[in-house]
Amino acid sequence: MFKAIQTSVSGLIASSSRLNAAANNIVNAQVKSSPQTQGTTVAGQAFNPGYTPQRVEQTSLPTGGTRATTIPVSPASLSVYDPSSPFAGEGGLVNIPNVSFPAEIAEMIKATHAYKANAKTLSTIDETFKALLKV
Repeated sequence: MFKAIQTSVSGLIASSSRLNAAANNIVNAQVKSSPQTQGTTVAGQAFNPGYTPQRVEQTSLPTGGTRATTIPVSPASLSVYDPSSPFAGEGGLVNIPNVSFPAEIAEMIKATHAYKANAKTLSTIDETFKALLKV
């Protein structure tokens, strides 16, 4: 029973990590940055690389449960044409994070379902323990 609790709790934590990563990606999807390389200075202005999207990779643990590891998306950004942006480089290009809204929404839905399944497992374990204690 305790293995089941450990496994479900690790699943809850992993699902939460997946939801957080997807939400951060969606919120920061429109952050623009200069196409200049990191650490360069143009006209006395330093340019940063902008937002780097994250994804969560889940792996099974040999002792049961799962581990969620956050890793950066590669490539982190895409160049788009926006000559009116203050971050536009030569040719009017700016970088935006490599985020796909449909993929992020799908990830949030999958993570929500996984969270509910793990929460239901914990609830069932709790009901089982209560039933055993009544005997």
